[in-house]
Amino acid sequence: MKLRQLLIALGLIAAAALVRFWIAPLAERLPADYASQLQFVVEDQFRATLYDPWQTNTFIARRADQTVSDSGGVAIVQGSLDWSTESGALIFENIGLYGVDRRTRLIRAGYGDVERSGQFLWPLHVEQTTYAYWDPMFIGQRSATFDHGETLDELPVYVFRFSGPGMDETAGYAYLPDVPERYLTRTDGEGTLWIEPLSGIVVDYEEQGVSSFIEPTSGARLAEADFHSWSDHYTPETRAAQLALARAARLRLLALEVWLPGGLAALGLIGLAAGLVKRRS
Repeated sequence: MKLRQLLIALGLIAAAALVRFWIAPLAERLPADYASQLQFVVEDQFRATLYDPWQTNTFIARRADQTVSDSGGVAIVQGSLDWSTESGALIFENIGLYGVDRRTRLIRAGYGDVERSGQFLWPLHVEQTTYAYWDPMFIGQRSATFDHGETLDELPVYVFRFSGPGMDETAGYAYLPDVPERYLTRTDGEGTLWIEPLSGIVVDYEEQGVSSFIEPTSGARLAEADFHSWSDHYTPETRAAQLALARAARLRLLALEVWLPGGLAALGLIGLAAGLVKRRS
């Protein structure tokens, strides 16, 4: 085997390792300018006090994530949820700062406006297990457990069921006349996530929840204390956009982690093998 041929073959193998173990991890980090807009169709029942009549509304709720700074591999993301009727009447609002590890998508302690833990976004290569996560959809940590795999619009996805019992969402309802001076609030939420497992992108989403008034001193739930119940899911436009993002991200990950390094390594090994065969002959 000629020295030049040997160097080329070894160079291809080294390039494969470089792509897989250095370039790919850098390219897979959460972008420094990460931003996201999601919309949800909401079926909502609400009353501002225990003595008000229930009001039923259908409207579009909006979640927005926007990176405001980047600090040593941690993105400071402002996450918000606007839960208002079409007439502009506020029902629930959540705005917070989250310190998000750009590699793992985990919330990092000491970076946000309050202490949180768990995933902010889903990690790459989602596993069939249980995750704790905390995002602007609720004020509180939830637990999501793998349920099954399926195919959604020809895309393989993992289906997770999540729940968040007894979350303190007083801050989100602080504009109400009896909150927080007279009552605190607690929310029980649950729902389903459809996640593309390589990219961790949530391609479909649905949830249901109930919020109730709580006596501040004892923490006891009041009789007939429910004041807000709802169900929601992605709008068709958001679902289509998330599916497109997931397909593109999946192809990019396969290229960086499998196809490109695999092709380079294969070419290098073929070159080595050809050189050895030629030398023996």
